[in-house]
Amino acid sequence: MMLPLLSIFLLSSLDPIKNFVSLKTYISQNAKIHCQVYFIDENISDYPRVNIIEKSRVDFFAYLDTIGVEHTQVGGYFFFRKKPNSD
Repeated sequence: MMLPLLSIFLLSSLDPIKNFVSLKTYISQNAKIHCQVYFIDENISDYPRVNIIEKSRVDFFAYLDTIGVEHTQVGGYFFFRKKPNSD
């Protein structure tokens, strides 16, 4: 009897929706910490991404590179956009 109640409690306390954010939100949350001033191109696909703050700017940029998002820096401004020829 106690095991089903415990299972229900555990499942209700976990909120899987909070564990995922859109890609643009992921970029924004990490850019606030690692870049400060940034612009995100509206043409970046907005698929779900695990809600995580990368430990460093290097890790953040490395991940973006693997999913087809490039960044450029002009002075203190960072621009994020979809890489050409990536779908």
